[in-house]
Amino acid sequence: MKLSKKKIGIALLFIVLFFFFLMLSSIVKYWVNKNSEELIGRKVEISDLHFNYAKFSVKLDGFRLYELDKKNDFISCKEFYINLNPWKLFTREYSVSEIYLNELNVSLHKTAEGYNFSDLMVEENSQAVDSTSIEGEKKLLKFAFQNIQLKNGNISYYDDENENVIDLKDVNVHLPLIAWNNERSEMGLKFAMGKSGEVSIDADIDHSVDRYAVNLDVSSMDVSPFVVYLKDYMTISKMNGLLSTKLHVNGSLTDFMDVFVKGDASVKQFSIYDSQENLFLATKSADVVLDSIDLGTSHYQIGRINLDSTFLYADLYAESSNVEQIFQPYLDSDTIEDSTDTLFYSIDTIVFQKGGLRFTDHTLNRKFVYDLSHINVNIGTIYADAPAIPINYEMILNGAGRSSGELTFSLKDLYQFNMKGKVEKLDLMSFSPYTEFYIARPITQGDFDYTGSISMTSKSLTNQNDLKISELDFGAKTKDPNTIKAPVRLALYLLKDQNDLIQFELPVSGNPNDPEFRFGKIVWKTLLNFLVKTASKPFGLLGNLAGTNPESIEKIPFDLLQDSLDANQMVTLEKIASILKKKSELKFLFSQETDFSEEKDLLAVQECAHRFVLSSDSLVPSIKNDQLLKWANEDLAFKNYILSFDQSSVDESIQDNCKVIIGDQNLTSMFDILITKRNSSLENYLSDSLLIDKKAFEVKTADLRNLSIEQRAPKFRVEVSLQ
Repeated sequence: MKLSKKKIGIALLFIVLFFFFLMLSSIVKYWVNKNSEELIGRKVEISDLHFNYAKFSVKLDGFRLYELDKKNDFISCKEFYINLNPWKLFTREYSVSEIYLNELNVSLHKTAEGYNFSDLMVEENSQAVDSTSIEGEKKLLKFAFQNIQLKNGNISYYDDENENVIDLKDVNVHLPLIAWNNERSEMGLKFAMGKSGEVSIDADIDHSVDRYAVNLDVSSMDVSPFVVYLKDYMTISKMNGLLSTKLHVNGSLTDFMDVFVKGDASVKQFSIYDSQENLFLATKSADVVLDSIDLGTSHYQIGRINLDSTFLYADLYAESSNVEQIFQPYLDSDTIEDSTDTLFYSIDTIVFQKGGLRFTDHTLNRKFVYDLSHINVNIGTIYADAPAIPINYEMILNGAGRSSGELTFSLKDLYQFNMKGKVEKLDLMSFSPYTEFYIARPITQGDFDYTGSISMTSKSLTNQNDLKISELDFGAKTKDPNTIKAPVRLALYLLKDQNDLIQFELPVSGNPNDPEFRFGKIVWKTLLNFLVKTASKPFGLLGNLAGTNPESIEKIPFDLLQDSLDANQMVTLEKIASILKKKSELKFLFSQETDFSEEKDLLAVQECAHRFVLSSDSLVPSIKNDQLLKWANEDLAFKNYILSFDQSSVDESIQDNCKVIIGDQNLTSMFDILITKRNSSLENYLSDSLLIDKKAFEVKTADLRNLSIEQRAPKFRVEVSLQ
């Protein structure tokens, strides 16, 4: 049977088309591999390409899109599959029944110049289509993409500027349907991050109401890669921790601020290190319950915040603290913005469990380190208009002492503050670096107990402090410069009772509205004033110890020309001796004062009276020393005796004539003997009769020439100090 030319031509056409379509995948693969750089400026490699004409599908194996250097991969994919629905084109709809990608790897790279895909993006000023040239009405674009899947993908993000790498591994995405007329769209996304982190995102989009709902589930995600993005707020070297969260997000597709969030979040084994890689903050776990977060209405309602085994390391330096150094970028930035929006916030409960604080003071002559441990704090409901926010706390002080208390404060009125607290068995020896710095002596032993209360409003502050210090003792003097010149150690020693206890009340008051008001400064100033007053006027306490009037032991009066102790003076010294037996570390200083001019006058008259008796065999009546001058002016025989001397003059007084007769040199010698006898009588009575150790007292003569008028009376002025 002879075939016609027409049939032969049709047969040949079918044969050509068959081989063409059979070889088309190889042709396309070859053409793309060869011309990709001209088309997109990047090298592309395809290992294998298959067209399935029966299913209208395309399968691509071994796809690689290179970086500009033609060496490293930008995007690679082990397998890509797409199944088309060409019949939908008759209804002007672009339809895909399946898109599948296996082991898609994407490497994103950010440099100072931009991203590694910037060259692939169309510039903003270029237009592929001039929309103004389109005539007629715009036609509705119809599309439908079903069963979109990404399996076992990996995305790497390299940030050169911050020297940081973020890897998303085992990325799995499932999109059941994306269509132009689909009222709801769903999406599932899962990927691994770091060694243990897993992230799952389920999204549901309702196009009919332009809203979306997202469920975010994060498990044990390593937060360390994100430390570089905190540099605008904190100066830290590294951050560790595992973040887990379950959040439900509901929002609007048309208003990005219309977002509602609820759920919970936690971080385990969290830690932050300062710029010198010293540990600053660490917590075993931190859990937060988000009851309701509404960004659109600025409504933030947080449930319970729980911090377990949180430790803070605080260091104080001469210039600043490590807390200020860490948050300096935030403090330097202008982050505070005025807002007219109504802000509502509330926190149901904040709980600190088994917390700790290590405080290190580097400003002293030697480092002071102090630990607060087993800190438990419960904070009640917090919101802006709360009249009183309650706080209860307890802690262990440096492994031994304890502190506990309760307080209330208000965010509405920051001056509204009330507190009751106590400290028990605080070991004072730990504070030796401070006492060495301020008074040049370490504390060798001592316990401190305290109860106190604070009641403060905007106009008044009342602070009651009850202090008890037991068995306080200081060590030997150190070589530290004495910063505080006030006799603090003496005051504390004087405050001790017979049971070796120091107990006193320290009331503090002030006006918080005063621009100079500083609570800590007021308390310290009040305490220091109390101690200075105690040390500068110690005889009130010493008089109580001796069972006598404090004024009776502040000075020991003498009569003019008296050179030995009388009974009253001995009694005074006996009382001082009884104080030394109870306060053996005290030292008494007896400074002799007198009016040397008046005493010399009387010495001259006394010596002349003695010579008068020897020369005339007359008897001078027994008179007191303070009456001697009166007798000399009234006795005619004595006056005539004085005037019988050539040096005498009727124009001069009796005492002046006597001084001329005796002579200044002899008179000075007699005065020195009088002063020495007084000193010796007091010193001998204390050491020989009362058996007082000479280390416990000192007797000296004051600078008599420069005494004030009120000091010019014969006496011993008594001072007290520590040995």
